Amino acid sequence: MELTQSTLQELEPRLKKMAVVLFVVLGLIGARLYYLQVIKGKFYHLFSEENSIREIPVPALRGILWDRNGIPLVENRAAFDLVLTPQFVVDPKQVFGTLEKNLQIPAEKLEAKWKEKYRWPAYQPIVVLQDVSLDMVSWVRAHKSPWGALSSEIDLRGVDIRERFEREYPDGDIASHVLGYVREIDAERLRNLQKKWSGRYRLGDQVGIRGLEEVWDRQIRGEDGFLQKVVNAVGREIYYPGIEEELQDKQAVNGLHLKLTLDTRLQKIARDYFKGKTGAAVALDPNDGAVLLLYSAPSFDLNRLGGERGSQYWQEMAADPAGYFINRPLQGAYPPGSTYKIVTGTGALSEGVVKTDEKVHCGGSLFFGNRAFHCWRSGGHGMVEFHRGLVASCDVFFYTMGLRLGVDRLSKYAHAFGLGEQSGIGLPDERSGFIPTSAWKLKARKEPWQEGETLSIAIGQGYDLVTPLQSAVMISMVANGGKKIRPYLVEEEMDPVSGSTKKIDPEPVVEKGEHVTLSPEVIEEVKKGLVGVVAEPEGTAHRLSALKIPMGGKTGTAQVVSLGKSCRGNACLDHAWFVAFAPVENPKIAVAVLVEHGGHGGATAAPLAAELIKAYLNE
Repeated sequence: MELTQSTLQELEPRLKKMAVVLFVVLGLIGARLYYLQVIKGKFYHLFSEENSIREIPVPALRGILWDRNGIPLVENRAAFDLVLTPQFVVDPKQVFGTLEKNLQIPAEKLEAKWKEKYRWPAYQPIVVLQDVSLDMVSWVRAHKSPWGALSSEIDLRGVDIRERFEREYPDGDIASHVLGYVREIDAERLRNLQKKWSGRYRLGDQVGIRGLEEVWDRQIRGEDGFLQKVVNAVGREIYYPGIEEELQDKQAVNGLHLKLTLDTRLQKIARDYFKGKTGAAVALDPNDGAVLLLYSAPSFDLNRLGGERGSQYWQEMAADPAGYFINRPLQGAYPPGSTYKIVTGTGALSEGVVKTDEKVHCGGSLFFGNRAFHCWRSGGHGMVEFHRGLVASCDVFFYTMGLRLGVDRLSKYAHAFGLGEQSGIGLPDERSGFIPTSAWKLKARKEPWQEGETLSIAIGQGYDLVTPLQSAVMISMVANGGKKIRPYLVEEEMDPVSGSTKKIDPEPVVEKGEHVTLSPEVIEEVKKGLVGVVAEPEGTAHRLSALKIPMGGKTGTAQVVSLGKSCRGNACLDHAWFVAFAPVENPKIAVAVLVEHGGHGGATAAPLAAELIKAYLNE
């Protein structure tokens, strides 16, 4: 292009703009260089000499968990871990020798821990020992030289003591399955939680495992803070004039406290009763579903899960065939035995297949097909109407009601009481139990339903499986007039800074698909029968009338048919059930007790239920 006068005149404005832009850019670069080299020169020169900023974590306190009466179930205590930071270790063999000789830490353990450095960043501390003694803390801090290794005998470069808080339980075994425990996060759990709550969890965090510790972890764990310190190549903190204003600190935010619905008194009573036994006990407020008691036996000691030996204790409990980690109130599924007669009786009255004054003859057995279905009383009960049928738990009467109803209508009323479905309590791994239908058998077994099978399920045997929690919901519905409830465990949360509280309203019950609304009139008839179980001489739990507490209940004895010839001794005994509510007018507590291989419900399970009711009502 020829540079004519006119062309130069056209380019002149553009050249001026470019010059201005270039001047501004050069000015910014110059200003930035001045900032970095003059104003911040000393700061960056400091880090050019193998110094770095180290973030010292400031752990947040996990929220305290109280029972309904303000008694602490879970607290915190200070704990110290011995950690090793690969970034600051100059001579691993020398450091290992120091720890082995002076702290008696086996070399194999140290080498195994050292291999973990390849999995994580070099600045990530590796936990060598958890919850160490104060003697060890004192020794490390006394011998950790601020100038690195001054002798060949003691080298603690990269070794440090990390402070944190450990969970502490005033009574470590009274509510283990409800509370859960806290452990260092593993890689798989970290990945899953990061997907849900990005940025809230990181390697080395302590997180809730099982129970409320896991379900409420995000709210009660708080948020850790940190302090920034300048350290040299061996991890020694150094001071440099003017550096403090460049460092950032973050204050820890403690987690929310929770007030639970549990009653510590009831948990202790259940714990003491179940020593040497296996089973479950549940108590609810029948009016709103507040869980007063949720105990699983055998239990385990939450205090022993903490510290260095906690992993060994966990492995021992997990391997034990007694099933220490099974939360039996909501994971144990059992035949309900005669407690299921509540369902059969309610269905029979509701569907009009029996009147309250109709009598059925019980001669000790009912013949159906080519088989005799026996009553628990070999001589029979004679002529039995609805009320006496419940009071005396006459099997023949309920065989008859089952045949009249059929399997599918029985299933309908079982679900109306919350059987065969999760309660919605909000704890992990709740089982739904099982209530059979004719369609299920045709699909699963490729066989039509047989009427003879109806006789078994009508009295809670056969295919029927329920959890103790479901049974507690069922008896609660009898107590409250037929209203379905959702059990809940958390009553309030509290902000640890402001002290303000927030009530946690239980989630409403949402029925799925076709459901039955129970008639208050029918429930009242069933309730009268259950009151007679305790109050009347023929009642299967009449011995409880000596307590002089007006209550209703139902015993149950569930056969252990699946064990067959393989069982020996006590393992051949039936499971013992008892469900109850009190007082009769304006009930305040509903209880379900299951004792595995406990024999008869009235003799084994009923005494615990009575003791729980007496304690709760302060009788």
